[in-house]
Amino acid sequence: MCFVYCTPQEVIAEPNNTAKQGIPYEYTPKEGSIEELYKDIIVTLIYPYISREVETHYGQPLLYDLFDIKFLKIERPSYRSFEFIIKLQIRPFVGAHNTIGIDDITIRITPSETQVEEFKHIKSFPIPPNFK
Repeated sequence: MCFVYCTPQEVIAEPNNTAKQGIPYEYTPKEGSIEELYKDIIVTLIYPYISREVETHYGQPLLYDLFDIKFLKIERPSYRSFEFIIKLQIRPFVGAHNTIGIDDITIRITPSETQVEEFKHIKSFPIPPNFK
């Protein structure tokens, strides 16, 4: 018979990065994974904030694919706080996926509010003549 005894110190897992350092998110979660599910939930919840910023910047509502939103970084200003800063990238398009821009959006999420902190237009592409 074998017994294992652990003191509380021995079972504490330390995060491999600091909360302020953030988590770079520059990969695509595996199809069907729990990460993909969490990403889709987050994107769905912040969709109205993204759409409002896109409309403000471009002067009209534009389309963008929810599954194509790229998470650039997720930060948590302090460990186990419920405040998050998400930096993401979108590619608004017109018509049959004619991309007209690349934009980075930074959104702060807290229990009491969600707000866009920054909208940065990265690149423009020509708008097809039939959509002007």
